[in-house]
Amino acid sequence: MIAVTGKEMKEIDRFTIEEIGLYGIVLMENAANEFVKELNKELDVDNSFVVIFCGLGNNGGDGFAIARLLKLRNIDVQVVLVGPLESLKGDAKGNYNILLQLDVPIKRIRCEEDLNQLLGNIPKHAVFVDAIFGFGCNKNIVGLYERTISFMNECPNKIFSVDIPSGVNADNGCIMGIAISAYKTITFCLPKVGLFLYPGATYTGDVVVVDIGIPDKAWRNKHFKHEIIEDSFKQLLPTRRVISHKGTYGKVLIIAGSHNMIGAAILSARSAYRTGCGIVKIITERGHEDALFAAVPEAIVEGYSRDENFNEAIPKINEAIIWADAILIGPGMTEDAFTKRLLELVLINEDKKLIIDADGLNVLAKNMAMFNRRNENTIITPHIGEMARLTAHGVNEIMENTVEFSVAFSQKYNTVTVLKSARTIVADDHRVIINSLGNNGMATAGAGDVLAGIIVGLLAQEGKVLKAAALGVYIHSKAGDYAKEQVGEHSLIASNIIDAISTVMR
Repeated sequence: MIAVTGKEMKEIDRFTIEEIGLYGIVLMENAANEFVKELNKELDVDNSFVVIFCGLGNNGGDGFAIARLLKLRNIDVQVVLVGPLESLKGDAKGNYNILLQLDVPIKRIRCEEDLNQLLGNIPKHAVFVDAIFGFGCNKNIVGLYERTISFMNECPNKIFSVDIPSGVNADNGCIMGIAISAYKTITFCLPKVGLFLYPGATYTGDVVVVDIGIPDKAWRNKHFKHEIIEDSFKQLLPTRRVISHKGTYGKVLIIAGSHNMIGAAILSARSAYRTGCGIVKIITERGHEDALFAAVPEAIVEGYSRDENFNEAIPKINEAIIWADAILIGPGMTEDAFTKRLLELVLINEDKKLIIDADGLNVLAKNMAMFNRRNENTIITPHIGEMARLTAHGVNEIMENTVEFSVAFSQKYNTVTVLKSARTIVADDHRVIINSLGNNGMATAGAGDVLAGIIVGLLAQEGKVLKAAALGVYIHSKAGDYAKEQVGEHSLIASNIIDAISTVMR
């Protein structure tokens, strides 16, 4: 599903009005109609009262049109105008003037006392409509607008936002000082990027996208950078052939595990197999082969000793690298010189499709010069802390700009970045895919190893790095959501996610 920034949505509106010739007042009317349809699903038709808070721009104009439609349906409605009346213009002013002719009650908020008086006149069962600021809100909200939004949030009434909660930045989900905490957001034509990124995503409530009659020509064949992961991604699943063998579905090499972290290799290998790859070979620290054979009997296992001369291990590792269609390195390894040498050995094989995860990333962060050797065959899967080490930026800075950091890293190093957070970002140098699935039960040890295993399993079958990364995040999240249904958020562990992969794939 495409998502747009405020600037992109503004251009779609401009094209529709100026190039196609569809009047803005018509779009406003369509938006109001679709909003009222959604609102009616929540209203008690026999006992309803709607208070619509309107700003001075087109978002406020939508609010005025909504008020008229509700009035014509004999629903009690109160309009609250925030800001100076003389600033109203265009289609918004036209819809405001119609309300005057229909005797719709309008309360103007010009000072704090107006808000205090309003509080005593609102029925407890009333619902609020937020039509103060739209997708163009990009500066901090202050003064009377700030106090109005604070007033609305403090009331117990449900709030329905028009297009985007006022105060949420449509481009990045940042909060412009304060924002409406909506029960539901009805957004028009295409979802806005900021609805899916934190912290903005915590303010949206349920998000519903409605069609307001903007022709496909205004946006369908244009390039948009952002996409939201949704169930249509299941169409990307690799196909199975009637005539095939294990080699048909790819050979995966996993370099993972150490003396106290062998579970990481197990989780990654099991996940790769569950995702459909044909063969998995594990290279790990010697002494744990029996445990791996017991946990993943389908895997080929080879061990190395950190005590031996690295040069003696090179032939065996090189042979495995040449054999593999896709390689995963890093889960459960240590940040020592041996891991560094292993990573170097993998990186110089530029033609091999590679995923770097966990300790592979931590070693890389200390030796970024070695990464310049890679081409577009690489995926990195850092969490926020690992991304901070890779970029030498603070955790909070990255948390507030996950899209920007993901894209910048991908552009600099010609890689696909999977930045893991509450809203995982998958990015290359020109596309951003935002994950809206998953749950907080997946914040558990080993979940990242499972994701890396899923992606490398897909990469061995598919070969296209961005597609494998995005599909892997989708499958991982769907499996996590299914596992949550079975065991709950508190009890969910990484193995539950693996167990759910087969259900999701089926």
